[in-house]
Amino acid sequence: MPEDVAAREVLEDARSLAATGEWAKLVALVTSLHPADLAELVLALSEDDRRQLLSHLPTDVVGQLFEYAEDDEMRDLIRGVGVEDLPAVLEEVEDDVVADVIQQLHPDDREETLAALDRGEEVAELLQYGDESAGGLMSRGFISLNESITVAQAIDYLRVLRPPTEKAYYLYVVDSEKRLQGVVSIRDLLVSAPRTTLGEITQRDVHAVTTGTDQEEAARMLQRYNLLAVPVVDDEGRLEGIMSADDLIDVLQEEATEDMYRMVGLDDEEKVLAPVRRSIKRRMPWLLVNLMTAFLAALVVAPFEDTIAKASALAIFMPIIAGHAGNTGTQVATLVVRGLALGEVKYSDIWTILRKEAMFGFVHGIGAGLLTATLAVGLSLNPWLGAVTFVALMLNLLVAGAVGATIPLGLKKLGADPALASSIWLTTFTDMFGFACLLGLGTLFVSHLQ
Repeated sequence: MPEDVAAREVLEDARSLAATGEWAKLVALVTSLHPADLAELVLALSEDDRRQLLSHLPTDVVGQLFEYAEDDEMRDLIRGVGVEDLPAVLEEVEDDVVADVIQQLHPDDREETLAALDRGEEVAELLQYGDESAGGLMSRGFISLNESITVAQAIDYLRVLRPPTEKAYYLYVVDSEKRLQGVVSIRDLLVSAPRTTLGEITQRDVHAVTTGTDQEEAARMLQRYNLLAVPVVDDEGRLEGIMSADDLIDVLQEEATEDMYRMVGLDDEEKVLAPVRRSIKRRMPWLLVNLMTAFLAALVVAPFEDTIAKASALAIFMPIIAGHAGNTGTQVATLVVRGLALGEVKYSDIWTILRKEAMFGFVHGIGAGLLTATLAVGLSLNPWLGAVTFVALMLNLLVAGAVGATIPLGLKKLGADPALASSIWLTTFTDMFGFACLLGLGTLFVSHLQ
């Protein structure tokens, strides 16, 4: 049976059991689910049913749900649990997830919840770091061993500790001041002589980030070096936490989504099934900005009213000249935004990118221009119209490539998000320039176009 069909059936069964108040049966039905699937099911219930189900589930199971929830979903779970019961639910949850939950609370509730947590001080330390920094995302779930202990002592310690699999990616080696010295593998422990000190078998070439490092940079490091986790140190090199692969994969996904959304003026928290009121608040502002920029393009067309009246065939090619250049420029902007996000492109590369896009625009302009000119001549039997459309499209494609590269690079230089509505500004420019080229050339040769 397909997974989506099975999921719908479980959801319907859950709703039926909730409607009849058969909470024991409902708990038995859902507790066998993976926490990610259970979180999705709980969030799909009505607010009243969600609150009832969460009150009947074991606190450790409820705590796991927060690990698979985004910010707005966390707020729904918090309302379902109730702030007063939140400390008990969060006791066995990783510190970084607890910090994310705390940030969703009202300032007064934050203090009370932190005070009620056994690990309140540790979580409070994480809250000092920026939301998008390595310190704000790191977890305390790591194993550190002093470099002076022997292999036999390390193995005995691990036997007593019995760490879960997700905390044993790497065994980090520190000195007496807790400064990171390197890593040692489980294999090296097993094959080394019992009296060998960890300092003798430590791999010193370790890639680490500081607590202030941007989370995106940490994610790129993990991806580049094919790591399972990245250690996080303070300014003096003391090991403070780790960023695991699953956390950093989420970062890459969030950053990609954010860039994609911002290129078209969308809030990065917008969802296709979000309430209409929320979508109006998040989507309308940039759409109204886009409308205003469309007025600018209309103002470019207005002075050429007489030209259009004399050579109405020009109007047919206005959307072609503007639209194709807009698509071409959006391609360039997307490539540059991605390159900036991955650290592949720097502002100093601007001239290399402009030269490359000028060559591409010239070659592509010839091909696209000839096709458009052929259509123009075929429709009007007028070679002058073909020549005008060819030149206008060629010029607009050259400009589109340059603008598509410079907008995100310029925003980056100014300290703004390179993806910030790049496509809106780009298409505004290509519309205005394309209309001006086509209608300006049409005005110049209007006697040949009639």
